[in-house]
Amino acid sequence: MRAVIVEQGWSRGALAAVRALAAAGWTVGVASPEGQGLASASRACAARHRVASLQRSPEAFLDSVARVVRDGGYDVAFGAGEAEVLALSAARDAVGCVVPHGPHEQLVRALDKGELARAAGAVGIAVPDVLDPADVPDETTACIVKAHRHARPDVAGSPPRIDTLVITGRSAVAHRVAEIRALGGEAEVQVLHPGTLVAYSAVRGPRGVVADSMQRAQGIWPPGAGASSRAVTVEVDEVLAARVAALLESLDFLGLAELQFIEGPDGTRRLIDLNARFYGSLSLAVAAGANLPAVWAAIALGRDVPRVRARAGVRYQWGTADVRRALAERSGGVLPDLARTLAAAPGARHSVWSAADPGPALARLRSAVPVRRAARDASPQAALQG
Repeated sequence: MRAVIVEQGWSRGALAAVRALAAAGWTVGVASPEGQGLASASRACAARHRVASLQRSPEAFLDSVARVVRDGGYDVAFGAGEAEVLALSAARDAVGCVVPHGPHEQLVRALDKGELARAAGAVGIAVPDVLDPADVPDETTACIVKAHRHARPDVAGSPPRIDTLVITGRSAVAHRVAEIRALGGEAEVQVLHPGTLVAYSAVRGPRGVVADSMQRAQGIWPPGAGASSRAVTVEVDEVLAARVAALLESLDFLGLAELQFIEGPDGTRRLIDLNARFYGSLSLAVAAGANLPAVWAAIALGRDVPRVRARAGVRYQWGTADVRRALAERSGGVLPDLARTLAAAPGARHSVWSAADPGPALARLRSAVPVRRAARDASPQAALQG
């Protein structure tokens, strides 16, 4: 059993997947343009490959992935980011191995925020309220501004990802909408609903969901529209799980889906995103007994797998982000918040650090040194050109 993960180079989700797949007996390779990163630094990575940059040349990217698959004898190829997922899915017949997703047109539909919202509403899942940019009431109202699709590998010059941001004020919202359009995306402005980030992750096979996990964030970074910097697994809400199962069926979705919700003060959970890839806090589900990457890889090859669900009460921390969150939020004061952040580290599953696999953390530290040196040594003209 051989799998290759194609990434940009520093994906925490890819690192979690490499570790999880290797623990399940898979031989795992990592392919990236730079040939280095978190996943490739892991001792769980059996082979490191170079591929062409997707953003520079989609054709060269796909040709190089096909070569890696052929030379490495891989059975399954995973994209680590949304851009890689979409590019590999669209050209799956040329990759040379299984690209583990449902029909490409349905995958695109699932990853489009507008299409996803319509499908969610049809099965009883709430979604955020949408605003016309001109209807933002004033210059002090904060809104969520996002692209309908985080990545557009089909659009020349589009970046690897178009981020979701919290934007304050009518003018700033209009400016961000224009930026997204210039990057090849279609913008959507949403009401900023207060609440807690909750995620439900599931692997769906031909006969339905076969593995799942639910988690609640205890901190996010960046504030307002970020990812979990600290989280804990909770008991799965069966009503929500049933609605998600219906949603995924309606989308003819196969593989791993991480669905993110904002749970409001009244208990309403609004679906804000669906990721059809290895996500940042994936190591939490694995630590809680649901090896989602291994289940996904197995069903991709047509194998039967037992039903599995993550147990509640397992903790997760993205350490560097949680420290930054504490410095920014200063809940109860900066020192008390930092103290709570450090106290949460023992016993938590971390996205990068592992005493049994320190290579990725060391690679991250080493990568910061030349960046600082280059910034110090570069001339102002070089910095402008870079």
